Amino acid sequence: MTVIRPPREADLPALTELRNDRPTQYALLADPHPNTEADVREWLERRTSDPAALFWVVAGEHDAAVGLAQVVAIDARSRHGMFGIAIAARHRGQGHGRAAMLQVLVAARADGRLDKLVLHVASDNAVACELYRSLGFRDVGVHRHHYLAPNGWHDVAVMERFLKHGP
Repeated sequence: MTVIRPPREADLPALTELRNDRPTQYALLADPHPNTEADVREWLERRTSDPAALFWVVAGEHDAAVGLAQVVAIDARSRHGMFGIAIAARHRGQGHGRAAMLQVLVAARADGRLDKLVLHVASDNAVACELYRSLGFRDVGVHRHHYLAPNGWHDVAVMERFLKHGP
């Protein structure tokens, strides 16, 4: 069973591995660089103390961390935030992403500050795009030639989902 929950000290090795997985970081449209456990601990402290963010560990079997989910840059006045999720490569394709996203939709709505989630995803990441669409995200635009990864430039799809439409 997949759950989203606050991070714990025991999650540091898994989160450090995820933050150092270059293909995953590029899929997140990030600019990866090496992270020590101390770096990840500091990053977690920033994420979890940011008043304009929600952050969860995605936990699978035996409550072990398999990924993370977050809503950042929450604009309390306009009631939207940027959604992101990452599942470790060896745990993908097992339903963790979908299960976590359903829980994030409920938690984001319950938080009371959000009416809409927005996300950016490489347009050629067909698996992720289809998952987001299947959960009610809709395409609202594309930034052409927007993200430079080691294999070249990528277009970035912009998607949104209003939270009032159930999980």
